[in-house]
Amino acid sequence: MATPKLSNDVKAIELWPCGYDALCKVRNCKARATTIARSVDAGDRPIKQYELCAPHTESVAERERGRGREVVIRGITAAVS
Repeated sequence: MATPKLSNDVKAIELWPCGYDALCKVRNCKARATTIARSVDAGDRPIKQYELCAPHTESVAERERGRGREVVIRGITAAVS
């Protein structure tokens, strides 16, 4: 999967519901984005954000947890496992 690479400054990933029409930012994915994945530093300042569809949200969350980063779910009723 060709999801964007994040710098070592990233301490956590916040998952927010996407409240506007956008396509998933993963290359060649044409699905509608349902989540905004926002990387934040140690001071909770946003670094980057990407709109993602549900399957790519799951894979990004799993990958980032594997890298030891905290995944914080904000305002989303369906939990990302």
